[in-house]
Parts: sequence; structure tokens; C-alpha cells
Amino acid sequence: MNWFRKKDKAALSREIAGLKFANPLGIDYPCQRPDAGFIALTPDSNNMLDWIAKVEDYRKNTILGVNLHTDILRSFSLVYDFANFIVIDPDSDNGIDSPDISDIAQLLDEIVNLRLCYEGYTPVFLRISKEDTPDEIHPLCACARLSGLDGIVAPDPLKVKLVMEECQGRVPVMGVANSEEQALEELSAGATLVLTNLRPIPFAKLLKKL
Repeated sequence: MNWFRKKDKAALSREIAGLKFANPLGIDYPCQRPDAGFIALTPDSNNMLDWIAKVEDYRKNTILGVNLHTDILRSFSLVYDFANFIVIDPDSDNGIDSPDISDIAQLLDEIVNLRLCYEGYTPVFLRISKEDTPDEIHPLCACARLSGLDGIVAPDPLKVKLVMEECQGRVPVMGVANSEEQALEELSAGATLVLTNLRPIPFAKLLKKL
């Protein structure tokens, strides 16, 4: 690990809504990696409390994000005080069939209202779909900003660039990468964080290039 001691750790760190990430690279599956900047997991919505108990150790060792794809409002209430940050994906939510911007705006309004019930503050990101067109991304970004969300998750380098342009760099963007090249491209495009599903995880190699 000599490469990491030589590297300026401060240059690799990121801060979003009070969360301090040691580096911008995260993983999206259960894996104890001390060199990961964060981990983002998807819960078992049918057995949420048991799932929370199983992944408690991950939160103790790193920044833990929770991806909410189904039953979002109920799940949001259950994980709010547990997660370090939350990613909501309206396109996958049960009960919403191909949601339009009004559906998403209503969901975000309900999320904001739920937030008022808690004393602590948990950052919330809105995930943009792979199928969203540039014309659809514009209102989504506007909706996220008006709702006071803390960031946007973009599924590929092109959409990272589009979100950065729409938000004029004022909203943190998390990229989603399926390859080393994609991760570097998204960071170069302005992503603050990048979530990867790489196996094995070439963090040492990637961090050297940052």
C-alpha cells in the first residue's frame, strides 16, 4: 500500500452535505474494503429490519448509502436514521408505471416532508434512468434542485456531462461505472463520486490515476 501513503489523501477526499469521503470510488455490493470511499447497497424491502441488522457492520467501517428502488416512501422512513445517504430511483418504484415529471415531483415533495420528521440530516440523491433523454433530464434536474436534494446519480458518462451542464456544477453528481475507463471518464466529466460494480476492484490502480 505504499502508493496510498505517497498519495496526497486530501486531494482524493470529497465532501457532500457534511459527509467526508476518503476517496470518490464506491462499490455497490457487500464487500469489506477499507480502501473504498463508500458502499451503496440495495435492501431487501420485504425484510427491511433483518437486512439492516445484517449490514450494520458496513456502516461502522465506511460511509453506507442505501438504494431505494421499491416501496420508496416506507423504505425511506425505515432507513433514514440508519443510512449515511439515500439514493431514490422513482423509475423502479412499485406503484409508479413509467412515471412522468409530475409523479416524480410528487414523490420528492413527500420525501422532503418526511425529512422534516427527523432531527438528523441524511443526504438524498435522485437517480436518473438510463432511458431518460436529454429533454427529460432538464426537468428532472430542476425538480431535484427545487426539492433541495443533495445530489443526482447519473448512469453513464454522457448523462454525467448532461447533468453537470443542466445544474451548472451546483449539484454533486455520482456516476455509475461498469469499467475502469468509464469510472475515469465520469470523474473527468465532473462527477464528485463514482459507484462501481467492478470485480475484482482495481481501486489502487484507479486512485493512482486521479
